[in-house]
Amino acid sequence: MENKFVNGLFVSKRDNSPDFVKANLAFNEKFITYLQENFNDKGYVNVDVLESKEGKLYAKLNDWKPDASMKKEEPKEETKEEINLSQIPF
Repeated sequence: MENKFVNGLFVSKRDNSPDFVKANLAFNEKFITYLQENFNDKGYVNVDVLESKEGKLYAKLNDWKPDASMKKEEPKEETKEEINLSQIPF
């Protein structure tokens, strides 16, 4: 699987950040072009923030798409039975 790094997006974590701060993101002008070139069919650019083996954070394009064999089958139409109100015991 090829890593597609996000151009113009920089991910870091400051050592003195509180625990609830998971990452700091910085964007430069190249990021705008990157977004425009990478929108998916639904109009999104999906990005994963990952950690390298050395512990450094980085951003990677998530361009995963389900293949045709993973698509859900359409639910079958249920047949509806008429209910006779006189048959209800209450």
